Amino acid sequence: MGVALYAHDICTATRGRLRWGRPDTLFTSVSIDSRHIVPQALFVPLAGERVNGHRYIPAAVEGGAAGFLFSPSFLERANVSSNNMQMPDTLTLFVPPDGATGIEVVDPLQALQALATWHRHRLSARVIGIAGSNGKTTTKELMAQVFTAQRPTRATQGNLNNHIGLPLTLLRAASEDAFLVLEMGTSGPGELTLLGRFAQPHIGVITSISEEHTETLGDLAGVLAAETELLSALPPNGVAIVNGDDPVLLAAAQQQIRCRIVTFGEQPANQVRASQIQVSRTGTLFELHVQGQHRQVQLPLIGSHCVPAALATIAAVLENGLDLDAACTTLRTAQGAPRRLASFSVPTYQLTVLDDCYNANPASMQHALQTANTIRRAGERLLLVLGDMLELGTVSELRHEEIGAYVAGLKPAPDALVTVGQYAPLLAEAAERAGLPAQVFPDATAAAPCVHALVRQTDGPQLMLVKGSRGVHLEHILESLVDHRDDPHVAPTQE
Repeated sequence: MGVALYAHDICTATRGRLRWGRPDTLFTSVSIDSRHIVPQALFVPLAGERVNGHRYIPAAVEGGAAGFLFSPSFLERANVSSNNMQMPDTLTLFVPPDGATGIEVVDPLQALQALATWHRHRLSARVIGIAGSNGKTTTKELMAQVFTAQRPTRATQGNLNNHIGLPLTLLRAASEDAFLVLEMGTSGPGELTLLGRFAQPHIGVITSISEEHTETLGDLAGVLAAETELLSALPPNGVAIVNGDDPVLLAAAQQQIRCRIVTFGEQPANQVRASQIQVSRTGTLFELHVQGQHRQVQLPLIGSHCVPAALATIAAVLENGLDLDAACTTLRTAQGAPRRLASFSVPTYQLTVLDDCYNANPASMQHALQTANTIRRAGERLLLVLGDMLELGTVSELRHEEIGAYVAGLKPAPDALVTVGQYAPLLAEAAERAGLPAQVFPDATAAAPCVHALVRQTDGPQLMLVKGSRGVHLEHILESLVDHRDDPHVAPTQE
């Protein structure tokens, strides 16, 4: 059974007014996209800077929506008109399409959030909120798969981790769900406080603190303050699962928290600890130490930076009374999120690609470079395609220069460095000052021919890391590389 929302429930939750239709109209899903409507959906027309969703109410109903929210003020701005829907000067002359149920609210976004909060109160599921500068999506993915293998679990889909996506995730949760695993993102002060009000988590996980979104958060102290807002949402009988290898984060948690703290990491003082970490192309292996027990844990994900995600998952498993051995078994085949050091091969060029195009900040860039250098084999060419790390604000130039120097310091040295984006010249100049030549391009389209030429230069084995912020769109280089090669398919790396 899925979610069940009646029109009168929605009016109660949103303080809305039923203008058309029946109070017992049943809705079994909520959507903000008129292109992806299923029968019995409630359409919530959000109004952004460029698009006013009120224009698409007719399309949503034609697609099967049982009804919609609307705001008279937003409706008027949309100036909607169609065969079934007309918007004259006054609401009294508004004709809802095809007899659909219409609920008037002051603001559709606030109504969506209020409805999600109301629905959250109806659920008996244990809620786990995950925040942090790096690794929260991987943690969410691992935790969702481990929990799902043992109990009914609902988790954030994709990157729906903000003030719109999290309410939509909550509104997909059903009464039979035992757990909700929610990724909670932030790029500004107060955002996690708001998400905490919606989610009301029992357990809060903070994966790491590093420079990210400093354009809006100011500095590392601002990042720390923003990410630890999650802790204020935890009840006195809740649990904070915190990266204990970061003394600053741990101290901040201890000062703010009103509930118990469980730490994870590699340091001996952590309650959930990893040792003997081994990274290869087949994945990552480590020794788990928890509650006086030892387990060998094998992850199919590449890189030591995925170990904290597994440790946080195991901590949450134990806090929720799930089976440790079953969790370790699930982790052996767990899948990571797309474009987070995802490995695939291009056999025609004897090329292994590490696709890490999803996002980038200084810490994650260093992790990716370390991983590429660790799994590089003797005699294998290493090609680096590095894009901008965006939203770093006043430290942007300095951090790109530091990464350039870091790249040049890798031993053995990379065989080629291609930099892409606004800050590409700074990264390249720093690398060249340290003795590593680089090629610079303003965007991915301009860089693609160069990358293709580099790949074709040799008949021997080669490894390529592609890493940058989403706004640089480095995935276009990979897509065009696949399109231009001879082999008709991309084979997953099996080595």
